[in-house]
Amino acid sequence: MLINQSLIKDLIKYKEQKLCGLIFQNKWILHQYGKGTKSNLLGHYFEYLCTGALAKGEEKPPTPETTKSGELTAEFRLAKKQSEYFHELINTMGINLLSQGEKVIADNKWVGTLDIKAKWDAIFEREAFYLDPNNTDKIVIIDLKYSGLLDDKWSEFGWNTEQLPRKKGTMLQAKHYKFLFWKKYGFNPPFFFFVFDSKEERRAKLIYVDIETWELEQYESFLEKAKLYLMQQLEIGFKPIPNYEKCSACQYNQWCTFKEKYPKIISIKPE
Repeated sequence: MLINQSLIKDLIKYKEQKLCGLIFQNKWILHQYGKGTKSNLLGHYFEYLCTGALAKGEEKPPTPETTKSGELTAEFRLAKKQSEYFHELINTMGINLLSQGEKVIADNKWVGTLDIKAKWDAIFEREAFYLDPNNTDKIVIIDLKYSGLLDDKWSEFGWNTEQLPRKKGTMLQAKHYKFLFWKKYGFNPPFFFFVFDSKEERRAKLIYVDIETWELEQYESFLEKAKLYLMQQLEIGFKPIPNYEKCSACQYNQWCTFKEKYPKIISIKPE
């Protein structure tokens, strides 16, 4: 069973009682991913226009929403314009795309699909980013995001750069992709999030995530412990963790016998 960063993040949520075990089981064991949201579709459409790579589970390019006259809706028109801005940026900044949607497997245990592997000579000339001596081709990893939360501090998916280092899920993604390269190719490549605004044209954040090699060594130890925990849970089974709000929105809610059918009553006493 190859383990990717999304599985690890969901496993952490399950252990912290923030994700129902039935959701985890259906998604990762039975591979029932369900239908994505409109935000997912917009993101997939944007990334497809940027790289030409399909999202996981897709067999054909995402179909954008159109008006009755056949034109793109405002949201999808903006996604298209932002993809054009992406291409403008990489040309201006001297980024040479080497592969899109490349699957990297390390030690026959860990896996990840990169948005972009690129050669970016200019970044090492302009900025003081660490260049691993074994990274002779000046390879970088770029992960694309399409979000309306570029300045959000509190959301799990926000991109406020003051709070970003504390967001374990986002930082885990960066570590995982760098770790895969380090294990498979023997060097620690620079990693960037390129986050494009889904609300405003020609707005983006380019974020470099500084992760040293010793941190990748620690991450490997963390992965081994996570895998052991996963194997133990597979033996004993994943438990349902019902929550009224989450159960109400869950795609399995019609047949689930563990769902909470009404909000919990909260008891308080006046002071």
